[in-house]
Amino acid sequence: MKFAIAVDTRVGGRPYNEDRIGVVCTEHAQLLVLADGMGGHAHGEVAAQITVDVFSELFKKAAKPRLQHPRRFLLNAGHEAHQAILDHAIRYRMSEVPSTTVVVVVIQDGEAWVAHAGDSRCYLLRQGLVAWRSHDHSHVQRLIDTGFLNEADAHDHPARNRIYNCLGAIGEPDIELAETLPLSRGDTLLLCSDGVWGPLRDEEVAKAFVGRLPVMVVPALLSVAEKRAGAHSDNLSAIALQLLSDEQFVPGREGFIDSEMLADTQTEQTWQSTLMESELNQGLHRS
Repeated sequence: MKFAIAVDTRVGGRPYNEDRIGVVCTEHAQLLVLADGMGGHAHGEVAAQITVDVFSELFKKAAKPRLQHPRRFLLNAGHEAHQAILDHAIRYRMSEVPSTTVVVVVIQDGEAWVAHAGDSRCYLLRQGLVAWRSHDHSHVQRLIDTGFLNEADAHDHPARNRIYNCLGAIGEPDIELAETLPLSRGDTLLLCSDGVWGPLRDEEVAKAFVGRLPVMVVPALLSVAEKRAGAHSDNLSAIALQLLSDEQFVPGREGFIDSEMLADTQTEQTWQSTLMESELNQGLHRS
């Protein structure tokens, strides 16, 4: 499988960044993980880092070079990450257990498996549309589901950041596993924290990737979200992976990965690039 990938993370208008992201690849499988340490709780960045570390290390051990049971892996790794956060809080005698949202994707054999807890999102984007999106574990999403609120008003709702499910804190997390998603060439998987999706509309996000590679879109997408949110912007993080056709692949160009050329041993890297933001802004506001 050939794919292009890009990641970016920014502090926004906050004093420090509580988001954490990770990408791990083998010859036949990829792991994308994004955790957003919960603001208003002590050491959210600690919970986020532990979560990314646990998922990454378990994936490296289990993907030889692919996972035998992706759904079981995601569920077990989520609970192990939760327990690792609790153990860390006890070991260092923290006054409060840190907590984090998480969204994780495993890609192999032309399919994607998604798990999440909280309101960090995964999008499957196809031909300028949102083909699928994860379901937020938030108070506002419950209001939408019960018909008391519409999607348009949800963006400005005062309780938009209240979530009821996470790793860490009190109680066992409910790690939601999505149905397996079949993938096609040209599809883009986007993982992002609420600092990214909050100021943007889903249709804007989907259109931004039409005819563009992730390395072009991701940095500008974050810039647009940050500017819209203003001085009090949340932390912003995103990972985007796009499946390529053979003719799209350009050897040696930054942002392009040919999974067949990866070594049998897992590699972990971060791919980042920049783009002239004006081009993406034009794409976001196209009719």
